[in-house]
Amino acid sequence: MQLKPFKCLIREKCGLSFDDSREAILTEGIKSRLSRRALASHEEYLDLLAREPHEFNSLLNLITVNETYFLRESVHFTLLTEKLLPDMLAGKKGGRIKIVCAGCSTGEEPYSIAMALMMKFGPAFSRLFSLVAFDIDEEALGKARAGLYPGHSFRGVPDHIQKVFFREQGNGFRINDAVREGVEFLRLNLFSDSYPETVMNADVIFYRNVSIYFEPGAQQRIFRNLAGMLNEKGYLFLSSAETSVHDIGVLSLIEMEGIYLYGKGVAVEIGERRKQPDGRPKPFSAAPPGVPGAAAAGTKRPVIRKKDEPHQDFDRALALAGGKKYDDALQLTERIIGMQPSFVKAHMLRAGILINLQRLDEAETVCLCGMGHDQWNLEGHLLLGLIARARGDVEEAKKRFKKAVYVKSSCWLAHFYLAEIYRGEGDRQPACREFEIVIKLLEEKGFSEHGLTFFSLSFPMEQVVHLCRHNLAEMKRGKA
Repeated sequence: MQLKPFKCLIREKCGLSFDDSREAILTEGIKSRLSRRALASHEEYLDLLAREPHEFNSLLNLITVNETYFLRESVHFTLLTEKLLPDMLAGKKGGRIKIVCAGCSTGEEPYSIAMALMMKFGPAFSRLFSLVAFDIDEEALGKARAGLYPGHSFRGVPDHIQKVFFREQGNGFRINDAVREGVEFLRLNLFSDSYPETVMNADVIFYRNVSIYFEPGAQQRIFRNLAGMLNEKGYLFLSSAETSVHDIGVLSLIEMEGIYLYGKGVAVEIGERRKQPDGRPKPFSAAPPGVPGAAAAGTKRPVIRKKDEPHQDFDRALALAGGKKYDDALQLTERIIGMQPSFVKAHMLRAGILINLQRLDEAETVCLCGMGHDQWNLEGHLLLGLIARARGDVEEAKKRFKKAVYVKSSCWLAHFYLAEIYRGEGDRQPACREFEIVIKLLEEKGFSEHGLTFFSLSFPMEQVVHLCRHNLAEMKRGKA
């Protein structure tokens, strides 16, 4: 079957992208509708799709992914009810605060929000808030309106919350009427040129685990549309895996209590976007100042070089560092950075070696220089966290390791150091959570996901896992 014309039509009409990993879903959907409509060829069905909106919607119902569950990334709901909404209510002069769920699927997300609102503001939460949810999949919306869910939708829900908000019915659980009536559902294509008034002027938008199904151009178009829906001083949540790719200058990426989200017209932005904060060094055009051999202004360098010479030198420098020939490795990284100042991994290798030599101030300068070229560099945040930890600056270390987790949630080393920090502060619950994450990541993904180019930890993965289990057991017994 030639899928390309089907992919093009779907992308044109609603922006959805089907890469190789999702082709099987598209193929099965087309085969199912071909059989249902008793058509003889794929060409006939493609023509029908282009002409009949109802048939296009029927195919979409089969090929859109509706995998979700209640209280997914529940820290977002905590921030919403404990910080954002109380502040909004305090400054609200009249009318209800509008919360919108874009791409709500079968309703678990908007109902999770409604549950959080009821727990914080009481059964009459609808007097204070309007909650609107929309999706392109009419079949999914039908399930959302019915409010009847199978057991696997509750894998993130504590038993006592499930008992309060749901009653068992047949083979599933039905949400109570007070929650269900607090959410308005409607069908809407995110890729539309304009949105209805019902969803406009939102104070908070949830757009989580949706954009991953769109190609980059569609992601940006939709994000701009959602930004246009949002009121001034409003906020937009994405999943942690989607947040960084939407930092395109449309909304301000901000951090609140370790959580990253977008704001419209808000005063606080991460690092004063596109500037270096706190008087730290700006990006350099050559080697860091104070390093021997740094190029003076106007000095010309030889330009006749093999294209891959910096990368060959990098491999040599990494081997030298592994063999503890640190002075030679530092000389070579200096040369690499001189040849190619934007070679971020060379900056990070140099910083890692300097940390190993306890030359922390130099390491910080080199690290910040590299991050001037890539402020969301995982290794940069890890190394700055290690520097802060070595200096005894716990809050700065915690901030850096949290950012590392935000950049790559599978980085077990960042989780490990967060666990150690929380344990040192006597904060058992987050410490246990982080140690459990480390164990799971190491067992599922292995040792290599530590995130560092030069990693001098000599003991094996099994010892890290054993240490985490030991610390967990000690904390659960109340000894740590």
